[in-house]
Amino acid sequence: MIWPFIFLSYASLFVFGLTDNIRGPLFPEILRQFGVSDGTGSLMFAFSNISGLISSYACRYLLRRYDRLTVLQAGTVGLIVSLLGLAVSPVFPMFLIFSFGFGFSMGILGLVPNVLVPMGSSPERKQQMLAGLHTMYGLASLLAPLLAASVEYLTGSWRWTFAIATAGPLSLFIYTLHPSHKSLHTRSTVTDDQHRANKKKNLKPQLFLAIMLSFAVAAEIMVSSRLALYMQRTWNFSMESSSIYVTYFFVCMMLGRLAFAVIHFKQSAKFLLSASLVASLIVLLAGIYVHPLFLAGTGLAIAPFYPLAISWISSEFPEDLDTAVTYMMTTDSLMLIVMHVAIGKLTDLIGIQNAILAGSLFLVGSFMMVNSYAWLFKRSKCV
Repeated sequence: MIWPFIFLSYASLFVFGLTDNIRGPLFPEILRQFGVSDGTGSLMFAFSNISGLISSYACRYLLRRYDRLTVLQAGTVGLIVSLLGLAVSPVFPMFLIFSFGFGFSMGILGLVPNVLVPMGSSPERKQQMLAGLHTMYGLASLLAPLLAASVEYLTGSWRWTFAIATAGPLSLFIYTLHPSHKSLHTRSTVTDDQHRANKKKNLKPQLFLAIMLSFAVAAEIMVSSRLALYMQRTWNFSMESSSIYVTYFFVCMMLGRLAFAVIHFKQSAKFLLSASLVASLIVLLAGIYVHPLFLAGTGLAIAPFYPLAISWISSEFPEDLDTAVTYMMTTDSLMLIVMHVAIGKLTDLIGIQNAILAGSLFLVGSFMMVNSYAWLFKRSKCV
């Protein structure tokens, strides 16, 4: 175990989760402030995901030239600047520019921890360490809507939430200067010839698993980013009350990931991933047709999917992990662009409830890919 890798990764993903998830509860207020439609407003998410896509792919080259700590520090500084820009933007086009910078920085903060934790974990504890990593995301995501609601209540402005959130990346940057990190972070030793050989061998299965993961992530973010809007439009909840439901979602997600961090499950990755997706679909449909509290419960069902998938991917490509995670983050960003634009347009056309219902197809797509990977690539060890 290389504990500085673990500590730094946990801190990075905590900051990632906190800043990423303050936008969902603020979304209705931002729409009102700038006087834009749901479809136009969704561009704030789409722009950040476009830049996140560029950032994730660029990291494939940055990590060859610079060590992972330097890349992470650059992303942290960029996030501080972007959050301050979002807080003071006077018009929506400028808000979109800083959303672009926000996404670029977040792409780095989301990618590096998913490389460092598998590198810093023993094989026996890797799955638990990854579950713990994403428990930090769940904890931060739980605090994010509470932060948004409390700052809104105290100041009456969503802008202060972005400004106050800069404390997270600022603290992370200060921690990266700790002496324990200096001698551990080195540049990748994989040569260009090895990169070319790995790409020829691994490109198709890496992209397949990356897309499989991105479908599930799209479903997760669809619910978390639109739940407040759904409660306000369908159930006439206030901003503060709807934020509570977002909080419930992230409480469920944190508990689900905490369970996987503490308990070692003996079932195969394929079985656990499939069970997570089926349960998520059932709970999402119950949230639409039975009671909206089930939508919050979607967080519990989808919680283990991400760390399980990362563990699976790192076991498949232990010698080419930087590239595998790069493809994973890139396809996540691309899929989230599609999701945010599609759900925004569907919300304008058929309403938020039907848009969320249509988004359940992301879960179906991921399920089909989980169960066809071994057959397509003849890797019996994944079954």
